[in-house]
Amino acid sequence: MEDMLIWAAFESSWDLIQSKMSEKDLKDLFQDLWHECDFKEEVVEQLLSDEGFVDHEQVRADYEDQKYQEWKDRDID
Repeated sequence: MEDMLIWAAFESSWDLIQSKMSEKDLKDLFQDLWHECDFKEEVVEQLLSDEGFVDHEQVRADYEDQKYQEWKDRDID
């Protein structure tokens, strides 16, 4: 693929795709790939976190895990 990109004067496949596909086609491609994406949850969580969403259940679970770890790590004399 690299030889083909060099022949076509593109530095990357992304440059080729951006220059040859319409915005609608790019959106359709993204949607097709999104359905097969393994990290959708992380992307959605990050976007919602950036908007100010706080998962209170996760905060509580993390706090409880921290307290449990502190309890396990305490010095027993």
